[in-house]
Amino acid sequence: RHPGGTYNPPRWPLDLYAPRFVKGKGTAKLGLCPICIEPAERGGHNVKLWFAMKFSAFNYHMQYTHGISASTGLPFSPPVAYRRTQRLEVGKKEKPAIQEGKCHKCKKWIAVEGIKDMESKVKEIFWWKHAASCHHGSTIPGEFCEDVYERDHIHEKLTELSDRVKT
Repeated sequence: RHPGGTYNPPRWPLDLYAPRFVKGKGTAKLGLCPICIEPAERGGHNVKLWFAMKFSAFNYHMQYTHGISASTGLPFSPPVAYRRTQRLEVGKKEKPAIQEGKCHKCKKWIAVEGIKDMESKVKEIFWWKHAASCHHGSTIPGEFCEDVYERDHIHEKLTELSDRVKT
């Protein structure tokens, strides 16, 4: 079934970031999340979620709900290592230690969880926020060898199309 809006061709066939459908113009332009619309068996939520393109709502959703980089169209690279660090001053309802991840780009240890002793709605949010501001298109060498995609008949067709675009 057609989701509505106008087809918006992605930058390349396997781009996970670009909205496949848009509607409206200028400040009223909306983009349909290409991941949320997918059925659960393909990793989506089977819902149509439209986000404002002009005011970064689409970008925010893709980066901080799905961890997809606007510049690469791929998931952000994960930390290259993890460690637990004890906190020196611990307040009430705060964690005595937090997990940190090492960034491949800046080589710094980044908190990958908050200090509050509670579950986060999107547990990767702390890492993704760092990655969005630091990575700028950088990925771990050899990281994306087609392993981020659901391999099914749709992937097959897009791979064929992608191969044709490259030649």
